Amino acid sequence: MRIVQVATEDRNGGAVRVPLYLHREYEKRGHESVIFVGEKYTSENFVKRIPNYEMRSKWAKLWIDIEGKVNPYLRFKGGWRIRELIRFIGQPKRQVRIWLGFEDFDYPGTKILLNIECDIINCHVLHGFWLSDRGYFDLRILPQLTEKFPVVLTLHDMWLFTGHCSHSIDCKRWKNGCPKCPDITLPPQIRRDLSHKNWIIKREIYQKSKYWVIAPSQWMGKMAEKSILSYGMQEIRIIYNGIALKLFSPPKSKKEAKKKLGFRENFPVIITAGKALRTNRWKGFDIFLEAIKKISDFNATVIALGGGEGQIQNIGKIKLHLLPFEYDHSKVRDFLKASDIYVQASRAETLSLAILEAKACGAVPIVSNVGGMPEIIEEGTGLIFDLSSEKLAEALHMLLKNPKLLNKMRQATIEHSKKFDIKKQADEYLKFFEDIIEKNKRLNNRA
Repeated sequence: MRIVQVATEDRNGGAVRVPLYLHREYEKRGHESVIFVGEKYTSENFVKRIPNYEMRSKWAKLWIDIEGKVNPYLRFKGGWRIRELIRFIGQPKRQVRIWLGFEDFDYPGTKILLNIECDIINCHVLHGFWLSDRGYFDLRILPQLTEKFPVVLTLHDMWLFTGHCSHSIDCKRWKNGCPKCPDITLPPQIRRDLSHKNWIIKREIYQKSKYWVIAPSQWMGKMAEKSILSYGMQEIRIIYNGIALKLFSPPKSKKEAKKKLGFRENFPVIITAGKALRTNRWKGFDIFLEAIKKISDFNATVIALGGGEGQIQNIGKIKLHLLPFEYDHSKVRDFLKASDIYVQASRAETLSLAILEAKACGAVPIVSNVGGMPEIIEEGTGLIFDLSSEKLAEALHMLLKNPKLLNKMRQATIEHSKKFDIKKQADEYLKFFEDIIEKNKRLNNRA
């Protein structure tokens, strides 16, 4: 089978690790596998960059290059206005549409996917607002793409069925057209409230398309069935994310794992992780910090991976390490091996891969009662808290004051993590792909 995956980049968080993990499993089973990305950072031959830059006009490329050269000097208050002016000069029509509030689908390189040879295409995150070009995929080619190939959409967030946001928090307006958006700054943000128009544009695209959907959690699957995705959706399956259990595994000794990283060996280690933790509105880092302050009478080491540039703060008896986000999976594993507790205080989360990796490394998860996260916490394998710093502090206090309970839960969570082996996820994906290819042939024969 020739499998093509589409993703934002080849180095980021959980939504990008999923296609990378799957690729390796596909190759082990003898399948051909390629990943097309918006931005490429590795030297892997199986990763291909979508040539959006190359397919723009000479004039647009000139001003993109100018922006790249002056960008380091625009990090002052108001510098963004110069950046916006440069973008307007280079691509005026595109920039005006962005200013008006439209979602940006102007990514001409996406068309190369129409000319590839493959048996199936699996699209992961299709927005990418954090990329240098604020995205990478033209959703408008979906009808053509699904006419030529069987296409599977994996839903790592809600963006495909909202008027702009990747998570709507408690807002349910995506069900009936996203009228009068209560917060246009939720990423990917829009400049003016055209959320309803954006929702209509997406609905029209889906009405002309046919595709299959994978949801990593029951929570996401139920929403997808009630959304505009239902217009073109042939079938939906729930397939939980998987992890590489050979890479993420418990240490022989937590003390030795802590010593290796220079942490205090005899005190518990609490970790949270996420890219741009301080500014990421979904991750709830403010809730995490408030909870840590409430348990500052405990001797503990706290790691915020993605929360700073190496600063160390003392909060009561707690030593807080604010570390840069780590792209190297083996280094992430080492931090998790050294940790006793993993905290995910997210305000929105489809299904965190980091929780599964933490469980496999013997870090007991404490997660907010949000999205699909409760689905991967069986009784005795972690704690679930209602989203507040008080409830999180209570859960942390419960484990820190009771080492025997923490150790018991550690053994249970390690055992439970084995249910989320990437091999199982790959098998389920491949079975779904085989079913889809067969069904697609029958649909085409009828046509």
